[in-house]
Amino acid sequence: MKKFILGLTCGVALTATTAVYAADTIQAYLFPAKFVINGENKIAQGYETLNYDGHAYVPVRFIAESMGSKVAYDDASKTITVDNGFNIIDPNNREINAGHLSIIKEGNHSIISGKLYISYFAWDHKFIGGYQSMTRHNDPNIDVTKTNVTGNLAFWNDKGELIEKVPYEVKNAQLGEEQFINLQTTSQKDLSGYATVTLESHQPTPTRIVDLGTGLEQYVKDAENKVSFGIRDVIKTGEYSIVRAIQYSDKPNEVSEDAPITFTFLDANGNSLGTATTTLGADKPKGMIDFAVFLGKGDFTNYKSITVQVGK
Repeated sequence: MKKFILGLTCGVALTATTAVYAADTIQAYLFPAKFVINGENKIAQGYETLNYDGHAYVPVRFIAESMGSKVAYDDASKTITVDNGFNIIDPNNREINAGHLSIIKEGNHSIISGKLYISYFAWDHKFIGGYQSMTRHNDPNIDVTKTNVTGNLAFWNDKGELIEKVPYEVKNAQLGEEQFINLQTTSQKDLSGYATVTLESHQPTPTRIVDLGTGLEQYVKDAENKVSFGIRDVIKTGEYSIVRAIQYSDKPNEVSEDAPITFTFLDANGNSLGTATTTLGADKPKGMIDFAVFLGKGDFTNYKSITVQVGK
């Protein structure tokens, strides 16, 4: 289902009058309005505001997403769900989020349950259309409306060190649909002391390459030109900042795969905003481009410069 635009009553008294012609039909007027949400000007591009019976009706999706919530419509049950609990992001694919995690220690591992939000744009609809058409032609008994959703939940400690990547698989998700789905998986380690989580979605893949960066990487090197990184973007999540970068080993014989590489993010006055550490051998999320993803405590989003140190 494509983006479903719905209205909610804001209770704003308006002067124009309207007439109701049938029980399931109304006459409403377009109502030009500007929106300021939590102090920020928001442009309702692609949406309309309506005046009906002296009230302003605005798209629930526009309002909810402007306030950081996710919205999905289930056509079968005619249910609109709005949820602001999906704060676990995939730096390489912002069309899928996780949230509502519950971590229960069981022996030396943990039982993990939670939810995924999958947007309409998380799917390659052109591919899906071709697959469904061909499959129905060859065997109409095959259900082409369901698929499996897969990926990893990456758990990090308070030092920005990866504890474990835990794979998940959710069966019988609605193929091509925007939806909320439940997930459950089990780790190999005890994750009860984790500090934050990131998402690495594998399936579905998005309909387009989502570029979260500024368009041009900022390349940074260590003082001895052993390594260089193209910083694509820095994303704040809770108390931490996620760094997404392309990495290069300029002198591979001088830097081992497990040598720590520490980035210090500085403000305009040269003061440290915090540090993040990775290695050349760190596991990278798989995608069209294998960006290195690592994180550190603090807000680095307004950094002005970066220093890089290898092996210390």
